[in-house]
Amino acid sequence: PVSLDWEYDPAMTEEHEINSYEFSRDFRREKHEMVMPPELRQHLLTHDAGFSREQIRGAMKEARRVAKQRERTIKVVKYGLQPLEEALEKTKRKLSLARRSSRL
Repeated sequence: PVSLDWEYDPAMTEEHEINSYEFSRDFRREKHEMVMPPELRQHLLTHDAGFSREQIRGAMKEARRVAKQRERTIKVVKYGLQPLEEALEKTKRKLSLARRSSRL
Protein backbone atom coordinates (compact mmCIF):
# COMPACT_ATOMS: atom_id res chain seq x y z
CA PRO A 1 0.00 0.00 0.00
CA VAL A 2 1.09 3.55 -0.67
CA SER A 3 0.52 6.20 1.95
CA LEU A 4 0.74 9.96 1.84
CA ASP A 5 3.48 11.79 3.64
CA TRP A 6 5.12 15.21 3.49
CA GLU A 7 7.59 17.45 5.23
CA TYR A 8 5.37 19.70 7.36
CA ASP A 9 6.39 23.35 7.32
CA PRO A 10 3.94 25.66 9.15
CA ALA A 11 5.27 28.68 7.23
CA MET A 12 4.22 27.04 3.94
CA THR A 13 0.79 25.94 5.16
CA GLU A 14 -2.33 27.49 3.64
CA GLU A 15 -5.75 27.33 5.24
CA HIS A 16 -8.96 27.27 3.19
CA GLU A 17 -12.62 27.18 4.08
CA ILE A 18 -14.05 23.80 3.11
CA ASN A 19 -16.99 25.26 1.15
CA SER A 20 -14.78 27.53 -0.96
CA TYR A 21 -12.38 24.63 -1.59
CA GLU A 22 -15.18 22.30 -2.70
CA PHE A 23 -16.59 25.01 -4.97
CA SER A 24 -13.26 25.83 -6.63
CA ARG A 25 -11.59 22.43 -6.92
CA ASP A 26 -11.45 20.42 -10.12
CA PHE A 27 -13.62 17.37 -10.70
CA ARG A 28 -12.70 14.21 -8.87
CA ARG A 29 -10.61 11.75 -10.80
CA GLU A 30 -12.10 8.45 -11.90
CA LYS A 31 -10.94 5.29 -10.15
CA HIS A 32 -8.89 4.14 -13.16
CA GLU A 33 -7.06 7.48 -13.15
CA MET A 34 -5.76 6.84 -9.64
CA VAL A 35 -4.21 3.44 -10.35
CA MET A 36 -0.42 3.42 -10.04
CA PRO A 37 1.49 0.92 -12.19
CA PRO A 38 3.19 -1.73 -10.01
CA GLU A 39 6.64 -0.88 -11.41
CA LEU A 40 6.31 2.76 -10.37
CA ARG A 41 4.97 1.80 -6.93
CA GLN A 42 7.90 -0.61 -6.43
CA HIS A 43 10.41 2.06 -7.53
CA LEU A 44 8.93 4.68 -5.18
CA LEU A 45 8.90 2.29 -2.25
CA THR A 46 12.43 0.94 -2.75
CA HIS A 47 14.33 4.00 -4.00
CA ASP A 48 12.46 6.97 -2.55
CA ALA A 49 11.07 5.50 0.69
CA GLY A 50 13.91 3.04 1.34
CA PHE A 51 11.85 -0.13 1.87
CA SER A 52 13.39 -3.52 1.06
CA ARG A 53 11.70 -5.97 -1.31
CA GLU A 54 11.15 -8.26 1.67
CA GLN A 55 9.34 -5.48 3.57
CA ILE A 56 7.18 -4.83 0.51
CA ARG A 57 6.34 -8.55 0.19
CA GLY A 58 5.41 -8.63 3.89
CA ALA A 59 3.14 -5.61 3.50
CA MET A 60 1.50 -7.17 0.42
CA LYS A 61 0.88 -10.40 2.33
CA GLU A 62 -0.66 -8.46 5.23
CA ALA A 63 -2.84 -6.42 2.83
CA ARG A 64 -4.16 -9.65 1.24
CA ARG A 65 -4.88 -11.11 4.70
CA VAL A 66 -6.82 -8.00 5.74
CA ALA A 67 -8.75 -7.95 2.44
CA LYS A 68 -9.80 -11.59 2.94
CA GLN A 69 -10.83 -10.80 6.50
CA ARG A 70 -12.93 -7.88 5.23
CA GLU A 71 -14.61 -10.10 2.62
CA ARG A 72 -15.42 -12.66 5.30
CA THR A 73 -16.90 -9.98 7.56
CA ILE A 74 -19.07 -8.69 4.72
CA LYS A 75 -20.41 -12.20 4.07
CA VAL A 76 -21.08 -12.78 7.78
CA VAL A 77 -23.01 -9.51 8.06
CA LYS A 78 -24.82 -10.00 4.74
CA TYR A 79 -26.14 -13.44 5.66
CA GLY A 80 -26.76 -12.65 9.35
CA LEU A 81 -24.21 -15.17 10.60
CA GLN A 82 -22.80 -13.06 13.45
CA PRO A 83 -24.02 -15.36 16.26
CA LEU A 84 -22.56 -18.39 14.48
CA GLU A 85 -19.27 -16.58 13.83
CA GLU A 86 -19.05 -15.49 17.48
CA ALA A 87 -19.71 -19.04 18.70
CA LEU A 88 -17.04 -20.37 16.35
CA GLU A 89 -14.49 -17.82 17.60
CA LYS A 90 -15.33 -18.64 21.23
CA THR A 91 -14.86 -22.36 20.53
CA LYS A 92 -11.50 -21.69 18.85
CA ARG A 93 -10.31 -19.71 21.88
CA LYS A 94 -11.40 -22.47 24.29
CA LEU A 95 -9.65 -25.15 22.21
CA SER A 96 -6.49 -23.06 22.09
CA LEU A 97 -6.56 -22.59 25.87
CA ALA A 98 -7.16 -26.31 26.39
CA ARG A 99 -4.18 -27.20 24.18
CA ARG A 100 -1.93 -24.76 26.02
CA SER A 101 -2.96 -26.03 29.46
CA SER A 102 -2.49 -29.69 28.41
CA ARG A 103 1.11 -28.92 27.38
CA LEU A 104 1.94 -27.64 30.87
